[in-house]
Amino acid sequence: MIIQISVAIIAIAFVVLVVFLITTLRSVTSLLGQTNTTIRELQSEMKSVTMEASELLQHTSEVTLDVLQKLHALEPTFDSVKQVGEAVEEITSSVKQASTTVARTIKDKVTEEACQPISGKIAKALQLAPLVLDAWHQIKRHQSPVK
Repeated sequence: MIIQISVAIIAIAFVVLVVFLITTLRSVTSLLGQTNTTIRELQSEMKSVTMEASELLQHTSEVTLDVLQKLHALEPTFDSVKQVGEAVEEITSSVKQASTTVARTIKDKVTEEACQPISGKIAKALQLAPLVLDAWHQIKRHQSPVK
């Protein structure tokens, strides 16, 4: 009788195990179906994303080429600006040298005249006296009423 009870317990345990395995297999089957659906959706979305990325890359390439063409077109302008800058630098240098020369000449002249004896200064003043008198007579003639 113990053998019969043991066989019955084994049979019940086997049935419980089979029921448990069936429910597990059903849930795994359901999970695999959902995974399959998700993978299909991802594949279709990946195709659209891939197409959009390709279009974006193509557009970026076109923009890059356009920018490069415009930069090449601007090269002569930059060269001209550089040449103008160099010319301005040369002019500035020349003006600076000329102003330095003029300032030095004036300084030398002033120093020379300051060192000149008083008699030379009086002689220059006497040379300018007739010009000053003539200018003064002309001013008086214009101021006096005409009769």
